[in-house]
Amino acid sequence: MDTADNKEKETEQIPSHAQVVIIGGGVIGCNIAYHLTKRGWTDVVLLEKHTLTSGTTWHAAGLIVTSGFTTETSMQLAKYTRELYGTLEAETGQSTGFRDIGLLQVAANEHVETDLRRKAAFNKHMGIDSHELSPKEILDMWPLANVDDVRRGFLTVGDGRANPVDVTMALAKGARSAGVKIIEGVTVTDIKTKDGKIESVVTDKGTISCEFAVNSAGMWGRQIGDMAGCITPLQATEHYYAIMESDEFKIDPNWPILEDPSKHAYFREEIGGLMVGMFEPVSMGWSIDKVDNNFVFGEIDPDLDRMVPYLSTALERIPQMAEADLRLFFCGPESFTPDLSPLIGEYPEVKNFFVAAGLNS
Repeated sequence: MDTADNKEKETEQIPSHAQVVIIGGGVIGCNIAYHLTKRGWTDVVLLEKHTLTSGTTWHAAGLIVTSGFTTETSMQLAKYTRELYGTLEAETGQSTGFRDIGLLQVAANEHVETDLRRKAAFNKHMGIDSHELSPKEILDMWPLANVDDVRRGFLTVGDGRANPVDVTMALAKGARSAGVKIIEGVTVTDIKTKDGKIESVVTDKGTISCEFAVNSAGMWGRQIGDMAGCITPLQATEHYYAIMESDEFKIDPNWPILEDPSKHAYFREEIGGLMVGMFEPVSMGWSIDKVDNNFVFGEIDPDLDRMVPYLSTALERIPQMAEADLRLFFCGPESFTPDLSPLIGEYPEVKNFFVAAGLNS
């Protein structure tokens, strides 16, 4: 039986009731499903309108870092995540692609140096191995980097990268093995409440009554929240990365991820090339009114006129790569909250309806 037949067979088995319904099959939704089983909650249904990872997870850069978190709660979550992705394969048999190559952040001005030193101190307080490097030590770790203007570097040992799709599939496999029902090809069309409490999730394949529901729909999260009359302050924005390649300059996959806040960029190896991720100081919103439900595994046409100057600025840190071939210039949506903080918890408008969104970058 082919994949389409399997999917049709599975959608026919939508239950009429579940203790928990999770909406969205990206890395966040599958994380929630997996961790509910660790607490003994197995009467769980995860609904994905297309296929797992098809929203934004599939094009994530996969950076797994602890540096930058400034509260004990967020740091404990980051540490736990790093540890989990390193051990999940042994549990599930599915690789996450996690490699603890380290995170190397460089400071090219006093403001960034002060900020990174403060974060490094907090890292140490929380038991994270983080220490300062001289420009020469940075160059030893990243021979292609220009360190002429660099004041200090800060290396977070144990941070690294993973494959976002593999991570999601490992979490999904762990959840399934514990009894979670993951159903793809099902679109949520409405959310019903009664007396201010979640009652059911309506789909194009049937209605599931439930005691709890979770909105982990990523860039569609605002639209899912609207169905229940809940405010979800979330907006999709354009996010860019480029992949450069050259026969003359090779990027060692064991080099740490290189981040330069002053250039609004990060760098890492990608299939023998150089990935350059860029963050604009002022982002560009995308699909302001509504994100199309059919936008799956989708890309946004890049605005080269706006972004090439940012790429040129980023490559000042790796000057030899400025003349390399541009293999890919990618633009995809990521969704953010107004204050850039994660949106996690129970909606105040509806009891037992939770949200986990805005966890990007």
